[in-house]
Formats: sequence, structure tokens, C-alpha cells
Amino acid sequence: MSFAHSAHSIQEWSARLDEKRLRKFFPDLDSRIAELERIQSHSYRSRSIASVALIHRSALVYWPHDKSQIFSNERLEFLGDSYLNFFVGCRAMSEFFEMSEGQLSKLRAALVGTENLAEKSRKLCLQNLLMFGRGEIAKGGFRDDKRQNILADAFEAITAALLVDAGEQKTWDWLESMFAADLLTAHQTLTDFDVKTRFQQWTQSICGKAPVYKLVKTIATPQDTQFVVAGFLGQTEIARASAANKRDASKAVAARMQKLADSGQLTEEQVRLYCSAIAENSEG
Repeated sequence: MSFAHSAHSIQEWSARLDEKRLRKFFPDLDSRIAELERIQSHSYRSRSIASVALIHRSALVYWPHDKSQIFSNERLEFLGDSYLNFFVGCRAMSEFFEMSEGQLSKLRAALVGTENLAEKSRKLCLQNLLMFGRGEIAKGGFRDDKRQNILADAFEAITAALLVDAGEQKTWDWLESMFAADLLTAHQTLTDFDVKTRFQQWTQSICGKAPVYKLVKTIATPQDTQFVVAGFLGQTEIARASAANKRDASKAVAARMQKLADSGQLTEEQVRLYCSAIAENSEG
């Protein structure tokens, strides 16, 4: 089966979408699609595939008894995830001949990871285009750093929609523009990723818990905006750092926490204590 045949089959699947019912709850559907077309520099031939890419699963609450003609972007997430891994894998392998297989794997994991894809979605203001259910909107989950997987999944979904509607070359060119900066700073990204991974593996080996990174403050001045992120073990803040974006700030925090561990200022006994504290709080 060729790619063209597969894309046609996916388009037929998306064509089952009942746009009339969708517009009942999202009357601004056309403006959402128009903005998606703008950020991807592509005019969709299949409006349904563009629509599906923007439907979060929480929106299905509006059609509790019949989801046969209203469905979410989860299947497109699956395709987008696969293609992003392929794209980044190809670009990394062709660009960085000096990297080992292990380094290439880590770089790919960093570039297509939840944190990086969510950051790209934020820059595209994709959260304003997604169609959510009332409960998700009330929770504000797509604005919660702890649930940034929603935005990462959305980036995967719109990648798949573009791939199906426009083809591989158009999608490849768009991703080239989206990941150009990442590829330029790949070696630093790899170093930062190693620090975060190393610290996480250390804490998990001690107490089975990973550190949590939280945005605690935003400092805006006429010149720039700084995001202050704190790193926690359990309920205890270990370190904090600021940067021009949340991703870089969290990397800086991880580096500071790793430095504390390396110098002995953060001990295994302390890590166990902090992790057990959150366990006790959860039980209460």
C-alpha cells in the first residue's frame, strides 16, 4: 500500500466528521481552521482533517451518546508522533556524523519530547485553536505545565493533518522551519538533556520519584520576560532558575539540582525524606 493510498484512506475516515454538529458548539470553526492554515502556510483541501486535528478528546462530552461522527485528534496524534520521530531521526543522522547511536537517540528524545513540542505549540498559540470540553476549559488543563502533554499531542496532530492533506514534502519543509533552531543548538540540547535525565535517574533510583518542575513566577519588563521555574522533590523546593522561556529555565534548574547532588549538599537520605513526605500527604 502506497503513502498516497494510505493518506486517501485517512481522509475518508476524517470525512465522516459531522461538521454541522461540531459547529453547534464551535461556531468559530472556520476561523480556527484559517489560523491553522496561516501557521502552516497551507490551504487545506480537506476541511474535515483540519477540524479533527483540533478536537481534544474532552470535547466529546458534547456528544455522549453518539461519537460515530464526532471524534478526537488522538488517531492523528499517533501518526504525527511516528512522523516526527522519523523526521528528527533523519535530520539528526544526516547532520551530526560525529554522534553515536546513543547520542542520536537522546537528541531525538529531547527534540520530540513533550516539553519541546509543547513549547512549539505555545509559540504557535495552538491552545487558542483547540476545541475543548467544558470540564477541560474549567480546569484550564491546557495552561497547566503539569499537563503540557495536551499541547504536545496537538502539535503531533496538526503535523499528521498536514502530512495527509499536503503530502510529505510540504510537511518536511514546515518541520524544517519549526526545528531549525533546535538543530542549530543540538549539542547544547544534548548536554541539557543529559543533565535532566541523569538527575531524574538518580532520584528514581533512590525513591522511585522524578523531580517536578513548576513555573512559580513570571517577571516582565519592557525589555524582556523571564520565567522562573522551581524544581521540587515531593513538596520541597530544591532549586530555582530563570530564563527567557520555561524550557530553558527548567534545564537550568536541573543543572543546579545535579550540582547540589554532585557536591553532596543534596544527599540520598534527604531525597528519601522529601519523597516520603509527598507519599504521606497523598495518603492523607
